[in-house]
Amino acid sequence: MPLNLPPRGNSASGPSRTFRQPAMLVPGAVLAVACVAFIVLILLGSGHLANLLWPLAGLLVVWVLFLRPCVRMTQAGVLLQNIVRDVRCGWPSIDLIEQRWNLRVYDAAGKSFGSWAITAQRPRRTNRRSGMDAVLGRGRIEPENPADVMEARPGSAAGVAEQIRAGQLDYANAVQRDPSVRAKEEFVVVPAWPAIIALALAVIFVVVAVLS
Repeated sequence: MPLNLPPRGNSASGPSRTFRQPAMLVPGAVLAVACVAFIVLILLGSGHLANLLWPLAGLLVVWVLFLRPCVRMTQAGVLLQNIVRDVRCGWPSIDLIEQRWNLRVYDAAGKSFGSWAITAQRPRRTNRRSGMDAVLGRGRIEPENPADVMEARPGSAAGVAEQIRAGQLDYANAVQRDPSVRAKEEFVVVPAWPAIIALALAVIFVVVAVLS
């Protein structure tokens, strides 16, 4: 569902929706748990404390690559959280949304930025027939039947693109009701300092562990 809330000035604060893919979250969570398990084993055992640096570095890298990246819809627009940079796309600046390989947002000048976290996935076929149809043997999926539709997977590029388009409509309706809530018409690219610092720490931990 879209935000269904009017933007408040140019602020990104307030209600928001965050999108991530299970294909990123599941392996990220598994690797993070594995790193934490190694840390616990090293702390409980009699191993050299320098060995802690390896799973700590791994945990930081997993967070940067798998857990942090996402797409966030806010009252001011869309935020693409990538590995080492974040892109803030104000609602008025979003001209086109592409979903062929990954989610990509364009402005009116043709400048675009893609999302590391949201990639294209094959849509799933759904059968919207009633339970009685299935009981009577009429539940087989038939492509030519309008009851059988292709539905975008939640968190896929197509699914998130649909949510962003719905958010654009909400924004347009909100501005029509109250022009004072208009957001900034710009794409802003900023360094993702938490991720950059985490990667720098991971490199330092690996170097120290190798030299220890």
